[in-house]
Amino acid sequence: MSQSAEILTTGSDDDAKYAEQRRAPRDEVALPTRMFTRDHHGSDVLLVNISPLGFMVREYGETPKGSIVRLALPRLGQVTAKVVWSLGGRVGAEFIKPIDHYAYTAMLNAARQKRQRWPMG
Repeated sequence: MSQSAEILTTGSDDDAKYAEQRRAPRDEVALPTRMFTRDHHGSDVLLVNISPLGFMVREYGETPKGSIVRLALPRLGQVTAKVVWSLGGRVGAEFIKPIDHYAYTAMLNAARQKRQRWPMG
């Protein structure tokens, strides 16, 4: 896919609204995984939904808007993204480079095989 990821900007009051604005349909996955910050700090997160352009996770901490993170994904390893919004234990991020269609399909199939419930407050 040659399309580059375009970061949409919103005012800080509009962060919650951005959660509903998407350029691609999301696939529901409910996959426990790890997310890493630039300082290599890793935390457990629940990948709620994903598309070739971005994702949403639930977390116990608070990753600030604008952070660069790496999300561990089945078959793809760690994929870099920029946090576009963060609100109440939910984080929405856009991949720096969109995931190729074939790689995305393989990752999604692997993620769905590992799907399970994860208790989040």
